Amino acid sequence: MRACMRPWPLFLALLAGALVASPSAAQEVPAAPGGAAAQTGAGASRTDPADGAVYRYIPAGSFTIGSPDDEAGRNPDESQHRVEITRAYWMAETEVTQGPWQAVMGSNPSRHSNCGASCPVEQVSWFEAIDYANRLSRKAGLDECYQTSGASVTFKGLGCTGYRLPTEAEWEYAARAGGGSAWAGGDDPDAVAWIGANSGGTTQPVGGKQANAWGLRDMSGNVREWCWDWYAEYPSGSATDPTGPPGGTLRVIRGGSFGGKAVAARSAVRGWQDPDDRLAAAGFRLVRLAE
Repeated sequence: MRACMRPWPLFLALLAGALVASPSAAQEVPAAPGGAAAQTGAGASRTDPADGAVYRYIPAGSFTIGSPDDEAGRNPDESQHRVEITRAYWMAETEVTQGPWQAVMGSNPSRHSNCGASCPVEQVSWFEAIDYANRLSRKAGLDECYQTSGASVTFKGLGCTGYRLPTEAEWEYAARAGGGSAWAGGDDPDAVAWIGANSGGTTQPVGGKQANAWGLRDMSGNVREWCWDWYAEYPSGSATDPTGPPGGTLRVIRGGSFGGKAVAARSAVRGWQDPDDRLAAAGFRLVRLAE
């Protein structure tokens, strides 16, 4: 048996040399939710074991946030400026749905509960979305990204490895996916968004509309989505990894809804709500750092 194994040292040496010489073999790829290795490239997908949701890989990069002056429906608070996102992250392909919410939280607050488990959870406050993210982090054995004390919530920062809400800049960067369309996924709102003109006045199962270039769905329409940031006018000049002002009274909410107009579902539209509000047209999706 020992004689039969003698060729293996030479074979292993040759194999090791080939691997070192191959750039693709030596390349490190980011970690996916749940610890699995990711495929390279924007929009690569992984199913997360903590909640069963599909997450899409969002690469680091820079983009122009806001809308051009001639975009139909443009609001004064959509001033354009450059933003750099220095950390890659994973974003859920769709909003959190009623099924996972009920499994984690033990109840379903949705006004449109008859839409079903694959429809977005809604009528959840910003604080409840934060609580869900922390609970999911605990379930997965990850660091909780929010320290809470009553109505006080402290964000542990963009380096946190657990589940969290996207920042406003992360949300719009992912919605645009490197493109310049007014809506997430294209210039035809009917193709990419559930809005008042096509929804029948109710939420719809997630994923039924055209995805954007990075595989994200329902970024425009269905339900609006809570972000981390306090709402305020954009500061002047460029920004790197912005997380919003240090304080405020209203939280940013993005994306338009099943009951709104098409122009309200544009990627640049900035909504705001009291973080205690529970609205039938408001839900959220989660992100995680790509380690």
